[in-house]
Amino acid sequence: MPEMKGTLVISLDFELYWGLRDLYSMDEYQAKWLRERETIPHILDLFRQAGVHATWATVGLLFFEHHAELLAGLPALRPTYKDCRLSPYEDLDERFTGLGEQEAPHSYAPSLIKQICATPGQAVGSHTFSHYYCREPGQTKEQFYSDLQAAQQVAGQRGIALRSLVLPRNQWQSSYMDGLGELGFLSYRGNPDHPLYKQGYSTSDSPWRRVLRLADSYCNLTGHHTYDFETLDSTVPVNLPASFFFRTPPGLLRSLEPLRLRRIKQSMTHAARRGEVYHLWLHPYNAVGSGLKSLEALMVHYSRLSAKYGMTSLNMEELADLVLGEAESYQ
Repeated sequence: MPEMKGTLVISLDFELYWGLRDLYSMDEYQAKWLRERETIPHILDLFRQAGVHATWATVGLLFFEHHAELLAGLPALRPTYKDCRLSPYEDLDERFTGLGEQEAPHSYAPSLIKQICATPGQAVGSHTFSHYYCREPGQTKEQFYSDLQAAQQVAGQRGIALRSLVLPRNQWQSSYMDGLGELGFLSYRGNPDHPLYKQGYSTSDSPWRRVLRLADSYCNLTGHHTYDFETLDSTVPVNLPASFFFRTPPGLLRSLEPLRLRRIKQSMTHAARRGEVYHLWLHPYNAVGSGLKSLEALMVHYSRLSAKYGMTSLNMEELADLVLGEAESYQ
């Protein structure tokens, strides 16, 4: 692997309602989060201006043009969660009959996927087909692979080969990673090696874990979570761990946004000085409203680090290529 300078990696969980359906009703989602659709072009423009490359890990259900096409592309095996509310398949027929992107912008996004593909430096990865939770009780490894096969199939119909995988709620299982290469996935986003983050997120997480993770967003309780290229294992699939979650601040904590931005900027600077990777991740809805201004501030900081330390930006696909020796350089 060539000697690398500090690198900013950004991955986005692009899921729309499919990622929040077990937490919010359709009406609640549309009232609170649907603005993310109009925010995505602004994020793309922001990345383009800053020269930032990013991976948009996209739920497979978003690729479809309309309901009939969706029904024809469902996986052969579906998750048998003990909590049936986690599965999107229970209500597909009654909610989406006859609908497409114009009528159901909360659940279809082929036009946005086209915009992502048309923006320099942006890559479309997978967020599984159905926003699959691989640590929730009841589902199986075989169902997980069937889900990913369906994701590759619908993306392939749009001329996209999915090479990176982001697991919903970062629910990681080591035994599930073995066959990813055979399905075309060269990399996945792993978790920071810390007890607060190592197993990902779940609605069953205890309150103290949530409070500590929230506190860590503002004060450096667990470290920068940056890493050296030499620590990345050059076997497929390559684990590209996350460093920080750019979350939506709770209303009562929005006044502390400068503190959170300082936390992120310090870690970015740490990576730039040491020639390490800083992997920031978010959902597009995290950049709605004031979140977009915060993201813009981070892009300005990246530009400064690039000028001072030579920091560069790679998406997950480009970084995996370097780790696997399939690219000379993206400098």
